[in-house]
Amino acid sequence: MADRVGEVPGSASRSGTGVRGRPSAREIRALISLLGDESQRVVGMVWENLLRLGPRAMPYLAEVHEHPDPRLRFRARTIASRIQTEQLDRRFRQLAATGDADFDLEHALCLVAQIEYPKVDESAVAQELEELADALRPQLAADAPARAKVGRLIEFLFHELGFRGNRKNYYDPDNSCLHRMLELRRGSPVALSALMILVGRRLGLPLYGVGLPKHFLVKYQDANTEIFVDPFNGGRILSRLECREILTSEGYYVRESFVTEYLAIASARDIVIRMLRSLILIYSKLNDRTRVRRLIRYVDLLRARRRAR
Repeated sequence: MADRVGEVPGSASRSGTGVRGRPSAREIRALISLLGDESQRVVGMVWENLLRLGPRAMPYLAEVHEHPDPRLRFRARTIASRIQTEQLDRRFRQLAATGDADFDLEHALCLVAQIEYPKVDESAVAQELEELADALRPQLAADAPARAKVGRLIEFLFHELGFRGNRKNYYDPDNSCLHRMLELRRGSPVALSALMILVGRRLGLPLYGVGLPKHFLVKYQDANTEIFVDPFNGGRILSRLECREILTSEGYYVRESFVTEYLAIASARDIVIRMLRSLILIYSKLNDRTRVRRLIRYVDLLRARRRAR
């Protein structure tokens, strides 16, 4: 059998450029080599086969990202990006189909980060969050009052470690990427709130998101205590009256029933939708229409499930 490119048995050839069964590494590499072909028909069939292989083709596409042939290099990178996009689309569809009881906020936020950083390692993110919780756990007495526990968490995250809102570059997409926020210790209101929730829950604290208009807060709530925290502003603790004053200052109608509605707990799904909407605004400012369209689609998927409840 001939071993020349385009004549690999059972895989790519100029006459068929087809992939049958489970191709070997050699066959996949041969298929990718045809991306430099001058024939659009050949390239089109190679493209279809590589998309069909999906994630399995990714390591081999990466091998030619620095190939001397610019045409092959560009096409390989384009296909790799397309495969990553289709993977993420599929994961968001799976996420949207998840019931609220099983909706994993941490996993969802890692998917959001993969819009900008496709190679986000969820296990590495989880490990960093575990380490933060482990560092604080010995300092939280089980019988300590709720306010003392919440206050210590605030002190640890926003004063000792220096997590804070990124006012200087508010519209940087990195502010909404959980792994980048952990690295840079700068984030958006929603991302910083999510950080506090994810670390706090590891410590047994009942923390939830609260989606005020133009603000995002964290609420501690148990049978006896309600505490509101503003993570974007250094973990400032707010009373219910101060939350009401925020609404008033923004021009919102503040009848008590409306205040209660505004201060209601946001589900994990709602938190993710809020973050995606923030990113839609950011990418609109950056004139990235492709990402805007994708994000709108993800929001629609998540909202469709919420309406179906």
